[in-house]
Amino acid sequence: MSSRILRGLLAAACLFGAPVPVAEARPFDVHDLVRMEELGRAVLSPDGRTVAFETFGPWETAPRFDLGARSNWTTGRIHLAPLTGGDVRALSADLPAGQVLGDWSPSGRYLSLYAFRDGRWEAGVFDTVDAAVRWTGLSPELSFEGARPSWTADDRLLLPIRPGRPSAWSLRHDAFAREDTVARWSARDAGATSATALETQGGIAVPDQPRPQVEVRWVDPATGASQVVAAGPIDDYAASPSGRWLALVERGEGVAAEEPLVQLAPTWRSRLRLVDLRSGVDWRFAADQDVAVNLLDWAPGSDRLMVWARPDAAAWRDGDLWVVDAAARTAAPQLRGRLDPLGDAEFDIMTAVRATWMGETPVVFAARPGETRRDWQAIGADAVETLSAAAPHPSARLAAVSPAGLMMVADGGVWRLRPGEGARRLTPEDEVFERRDARDVYAPQRQQLNAYAARDWVPVFDADGAVWTVQADGARRRLVGAGGTAAWAAGAAEAGLVTRRAEGVTRLRLETPQGARTLATANADLARVDFPRIVDVPHADRLGRPASSRVFLPTDRTVDQVRGVVVITYPDGGGTSWIYEPGVLHEGLNPLLFAGSGYAVLWAAMPDAPPQERAEAYARNVDVALEAAGAALPGLPVDRTAVIGHSYGGYAALMVASASRRHRAYVAWAGPSDPAVMWGEFQGTERSALSDNLFLLYRAGWAETRQGGFGAPPWRAAEAYRAASPFYRADRIADPVLLVTSDRDVVPMSSLEMMFSALHRQGRPARLITYWGEGHWNYSPANIIDLDREIRAWLDKAFSARPGDARSDSTRSAASSPSSPRS
Repeated sequence: MSSRILRGLLAAACLFGAPVPVAEARPFDVHDLVRMEELGRAVLSPDGRTVAFETFGPWETAPRFDLGARSNWTTGRIHLAPLTGGDVRALSADLPAGQVLGDWSPSGRYLSLYAFRDGRWEAGVFDTVDAAVRWTGLSPELSFEGARPSWTADDRLLLPIRPGRPSAWSLRHDAFAREDTVARWSARDAGATSATALETQGGIAVPDQPRPQVEVRWVDPATGASQVVAAGPIDDYAASPSGRWLALVERGEGVAAEEPLVQLAPTWRSRLRLVDLRSGVDWRFAADQDVAVNLLDWAPGSDRLMVWARPDAAAWRDGDLWVVDAAARTAAPQLRGRLDPLGDAEFDIMTAVRATWMGETPVVFAARPGETRRDWQAIGADAVETLSAAAPHPSARLAAVSPAGLMMVADGGVWRLRPGEGARRLTPEDEVFERRDARDVYAPQRQQLNAYAARDWVPVFDADGAVWTVQADGARRRLVGAGGTAAWAAGAAEAGLVTRRAEGVTRLRLETPQGARTLATANADLARVDFPRIVDVPHADRLGRPASSRVFLPTDRTVDQVRGVVVITYPDGGGTSWIYEPGVLHEGLNPLLFAGSGYAVLWAAMPDAPPQERAEAYARNVDVALEAAGAALPGLPVDRTAVIGHSYGGYAALMVASASRRHRAYVAWAGPSDPAVMWGEFQGTERSALSDNLFLLYRAGWAETRQGGFGAPPWRAAEAYRAASPFYRADRIADPVLLVTSDRDVVPMSSLEMMFSALHRQGRPARLITYWGEGHWNYSPANIIDLDREIRAWLDKAFSARPGDARSDSTRSAASSPSSPRS
């Protein structure tokens, strides 16, 4: 255990905000970043007496980084704390680091957990009676869109398993792709076949190898023994509350993409199968109905299941909400055209029809025919009742669900929704409350979109950051604690587990109406760091609309003493993202680091633009933000600037470079230089694992209908793709460009290799860095540190150059963008 987390655990009685010994302040640097710790999930036992929570050690102490963003799971430890007072203790003194928290069994006797044992991801069960951990020998999958391991009864834990894999494929996605590549090379070396094949016909792509099968296994927590209860091409599953039925969503035949192309639309049919766990007999729901991902919800008091499904020949918006009675083997559509739950939204695996059960009554967030406003609607056999009509702006996210009604946080207040009563605001109109629920990073997409707390109370935060719990009858209580960036992690109406982060230090606190205590602290050493001063600059954007840019200022010098202004670009990305707050582990372009090196950092308001106008529009965006920052902060050296960006921001930086001579240097990390290449090239992991990760149209969808916005493939909009391609504007780029790519990136590394070649061909200054084994971000601590060094060296060189060195002295005015190549 790291010394910093240990100090936090031993300080179980200290209050949030208690003084921390502070040495002389120093700027935040990249070594602070890679040493950062994190507090993970917290789960309260069913009896409300014990909390289990995770802590993760410094990022750089992880023994491996092939797990990407999950690499620090290898440093994890699970702790137990009684809510009534008492010491925090480790789950087991014998367990090495690498523990990940699961869930309590229905009675609270058992706690599921996962660990890296001898390098292998394995599920286990902790028995609170004898304080023993029993390992299952099984490596459960972590599905993106489907289910996670779950309890069906106190003596039954369900685990999804891919037979034949030594560890979860989804956990070691990049590592398995590498191993598959090595295996094929080795086959070639031995004179054996090393080919993969992919065939397409009628818009359906089929790899030569079938998608691996999935087993759902029942595990006995008392013995660790398991048995297979279902197998097949399973993407998702959910057990009924009675524990008798298991609903399975299985992947069916491929389907061609629809027009217009939706980036994350499923390219396969999904079929529903139900298994009787008592008899083993199963049956299938409607062979001609395609079941949507992200909705698979059992009624709390009966074996009735809710799904959204469409006829095979229909669009998703022409589907219906179905209720499937498992015991009777019947199914009935509920809406029959009476409601529209999708509105203008396109259906994909990241969105969902929002629906659940209010007792035994289906409720859905949907609009009446001919209307655009969506409300929570209770579905009866003969009538539909609108429950949220009295709320000005109803939320699609319910805060609580019970048989008596729903609870929702909207318009700054807490609302109760009940049949026959409609919506009633439970909090005063002159008080503002908001939800701040900690995100469950282990929950797959369905559970993030369509899982609702079964309770009759809601935790909310007031303007001071204090937690209130509001009951369905309107009673409310204030818990002790306030301040910092706070989120509700778990708890009950009388006691909450709240994470609070201030000045980089994060604490998990137990807060009650009577008092509070700290259970764990992460990043206590950051209390000695002098973080940048953050200034929000409201202004009109390029289009004349209200906007806000954000400036990060070093605190060791005055505004006129900063070394220069580094502009971070990301079209339509906003300027106040929480990921750049002190204490958040963010491995990307982190403005806190550049400010710590003496630069002012401007996160510019960047409205997007049509493809043909982007270069000039993006350059003008930067100018407008700089002018506003200069006016708000007199002395800010807005004539000494560089532009950097990551991903779509890296693309924007290259477009600015092709339209402006104002800036001294550019950095483009993981930015597509040619959208046509981005449209069609495979990702590195796809090439070697076609059957596991077949998202061929992901990047095409990005180009046509998402950020790319071209509206068509390259052969139908060739001029638009060309006009919006930094590669085809490379002859307009004259100032130094640092290009950063990785071989496992979703943005093909050939994109920036092409840009480097174009600049090299013209004798323009550029540097290309390739990080091997990395993806869209860097995860190796050495690579994180190295990239920070490379960017700082690039900026230092640009800002130390004398006038006339390697660049023109001319600066860009609003009307001086080149419309023809620069020589």
